[in-house]
Amino acid sequence: MYRMIVASKARATWRRIAEGDLEAASDMAHADMRFRFIGHTAFGADLRGKDAFLAWFRAAAERLPGLTFQVHDVLVGGWPWNTRVAVRLAISAPLPDGTTYRNEGVQWLRLRWGRMVDDWVLEDTVALQQALDQTARVA
Repeated sequence: MYRMIVASKARATWRRIAEGDLEAASDMAHADMRFRFIGHTAFGADLRGKDAFLAWFRAAAERLPGLTFQVHDVLVGGWPWNTRVAVRLAISAPLPDGTTYRNEGVQWLRLRWGRMVDDWVLEDTVALQQALDQTARVA
C-alpha cells in the first residue's frame, strides 16, 4: 500500500509540473535536499537546498518555454525512512523553428519520511543541447 501511495504522489507531482505548477517540484523537498542533473549542458547541476532546486526548475522552464513531462513508469522500493523511487519520463517542448524537442529521462529519488533528500536526473544531453542551442539562436 505504501509503495502505491508514493507512486501515485510521484505521478501527481509530475502532472502538476506539466501543468505549469513548478512549485510542485519543491513541495516535497527537504530543506537540505541534493539535486543533480547529469551532463555538461546549461541544465547541468549539482546543488543543495530546496530554494536552489526551485530556482533551477524555474530557469529550465524559462529556457524551454512549454516544457512538459509525461510519466511512463514509476518504481518504488524501501520503507518510509528510506524510500527509493525511479521515474521514467518523456520530455518535450516546442522550439522556435516550429519543431518539438523530445527526449527521455530517468529520475532517481531518495525520500525520508515523505521528503525528497536526493534527486538525480539523467536524460539524453546531446538532444537537450541541440534544443538549447536552437533557443539561444533566437534569443
